Amino acid sequence: MPTKTADAGSAPISRRVHEAYGSLPDGERRIADVLLGNPGELAMLTATELAAAAGVSNATVSRFFRRLGYESFEQAKRQARRLRETGSPLYTGSATPASKRISDLLQSEVTVLESTLTRLNPVTLREIVEAMATAPRIRTLGYRNSHFLAQYVTAQLGQIRRAVSPLLLPGQTQAEGIALMDKGDLAVVIGLRRRPAGFTSVVQEISRRGARILLITDKTIREAPAHATWTIDCQVETAQYSDAYSGALAVLRLLAVETRRALGEAGQTYLEEVEALRERLQELE
Repeated sequence: MPTKTADAGSAPISRRVHEAYGSLPDGERRIADVLLGNPGELAMLTATELAAAAGVSNATVSRFFRRLGYESFEQAKRQARRLRETGSPLYTGSATPASKRISDLLQSEVTVLESTLTRLNPVTLREIVEAMATAPRIRTLGYRNSHFLAQYVTAQLGQIRRAVSPLLLPGQTQAEGIALMDKGDLAVVIGLRRRPAGFTSVVQEISRRGARILLITDKTIREAPAHATWTIDCQVETAQYSDAYSGALAVLRLLAVETRRALGEAGQTYLEEVEALRERLQELE
C-alpha cells in the first residue's frame, strides 16, 4: 500500500491502474478491467455501482483506490470529473448498449442545440452581425477541433463579402498573422475546450491591435473573455465520447444567415459575382 495519498494534480487514474495492474489481486484486477474499458465511467458511477459492475464488494473497491494512492473512491471520482470537464477523450463517454446509442445521440444533439441557441442574447447577436457586415476585414482563427469551424465560417462569409480570410496562412507565424490585424477589423476566434497552451495570449495580442474579437467557446474558458468584444458560450459536453460541435456550428450558421440579411443588396451583388465567376471557371458540377 502507498504511504502517501494522491494530490489533485498528480497522475490520472488510468495511468495508476496500468502501473499497478500486475500486482493487483484478482478482485481488484476486475475493477481495473472495468475502469480501463471505459475510464469515463468513474466520473458517473457510485462505489456500489462500480462494485456491482466488477462483481466485488464495496470493501474491495475501497482497498483498490487506496492501493492506487487515493484517500478514497470519492477523491478518485473527483479527479475523473475534473478530467471529464476538460474534455479529455479518456474520460468522456459511457458504455451505452448498442440499442440505445442512436436515440441517445439524437437526444444529446438536440440538448446541445437547445442549450446553446437559447443562451444567445438578441442584442449581442445584432451587434455581432453589424460588425460582420461592416468590418473592413474579417480574420478567422481556430486550433485543433475548432479549426474546421473556423474554416466553415470563413467559407460562408467569404461568399457574401470581401476581405474574409484565415488569420494564420500556411507558412506564417502567429505574430505575422496577428500583425496584419488593425483597428476596426473583426477576428472570429473559435476556442472550444482542449485549447492549446498560449491561447489566451493570442486573444490578448489580437485585442492589443485594436481589432474587435468574437470568441466562440465553452464553459471551461478562463481569462480570454476579458480580451474579447463578445463571447458566445456553446455547450459541447454530452454523455458520449467526443465533444459535440453542433451547437457551435448552428451559431456560426445563424451569424452567416443574419449577416447575409444585413448586407442586403451589397451581399446579393457580391454573391452573384462569385457565382458568375464559378460558372466561367467551371468549378462545380
